Amino acid sequence: MIEPIEATHTSADGARRIVELAAATKTTMSDELLLDTLRRNAKVSTRHIREDFLEVANTTTVLGYVCRQRSEYIALRGDDPAWAQEVGRYRTESLAVEALRMRRA
Repeated sequence: MIEPIEATHTSADGARRIVELAAATKTTMSDELLLDTLRRNAKVSTRHIREDFLEVANTTTVLGYVCRQRSEYIALRGDDPAWAQEVGRYRTESLAVEALRMRRA
């Protein structure tokens, strides 16, 4: 499954700057580097469903959920919490959200 990447004004400007830098330094640009730049600049929103359960979404789709268990935050990838797959366990909620934001399909 290939995940669509929203090209926002900010992400497009960042990608353009990288292409210009590569041209100025005469280095080649790879598609992976451009995609990573767009992923880094992707914006997500969060919504608390319960005190210990957070939904993470971009403008078009739900990316996943963050669930708190004791002192860990578990990042779950998928649009249905019942079928979501664990991405990883993190010490802070913000790291778990970042993991979902940066996660490749």
